[in-house]
Amino acid sequence: MGEHRDRQARHALVAGVAVADAAVLAAAEQVVEGARRGVYVVLPAAGARLAAVHAGLAELAARVEEPRELRLLCARPPAGWARRYGAGRVRIATVPLPTLVVADGRTALVCPASTDGGRDGGRAASVVEDPSVVGALHAMLRSVWGGATPAAGPLDGADPARAEMVRRVLERLRDGVTDEAAARELAVSVRTYRRYVTGILDLLGAGSRFQAGVLASELGILPDR
Repeated sequence: MGEHRDRQARHALVAGVAVADAAVLAAAEQVVEGARRGVYVVLPAAGARLAAVHAGLAELAARVEEPRELRLLCARPPAGWARRYGAGRVRIATVPLPTLVVADGRTALVCPASTDGGRDGGRAASVVEDPSVVGALHAMLRSVWGGATPAAGPLDGADPARAEMVRRVLERLRDGVTDEAAARELAVSVRTYRRYVTGILDLLGAGSRFQAGVLASELGILPDR
């Protein structure tokens, strides 16, 4: 009888979430909003089925503000991460992980790789409040975070020459220099110059070339003129 009661109590601390993306994101929002100290968000590599969920979780992560701490573990940083999340809050995880949101080490949203339903009646995710389960997840994430690779900043990397080229491209974006003129000034082909531009726009989440230059100045990547 005692074991039965324990199982019932444990079951009450795990709540299934409907298969719809909106339901999963609503549950994730409740978990994030309930955090007082810090939030882990894990976005592993995923197929198209989880693309909308991951996009929504990335938006939620961007809303985590101080004094709450955000730790975003992902297979690939979302577009514009440098501006949206800030330095030191994003790391690249190479170990396999499920999609997770863990708040304060007390509450977790666990989303399996497949959310197509099945024998479990279509459960897409679970909100877990069982202290032993969430505690184990939290400890695992702390360990993974410690060994994960910090996402390279807009000009970070082992190649100083490439970092300098990115700076020079950003200066020309800020100044409104045409692609052809900029490529001539930098002694590269127009095609190579445009590859740099595309990568910079994606990294900064900029909607235009000029905006990328402005954002670079605001982030301190480019010095004030």
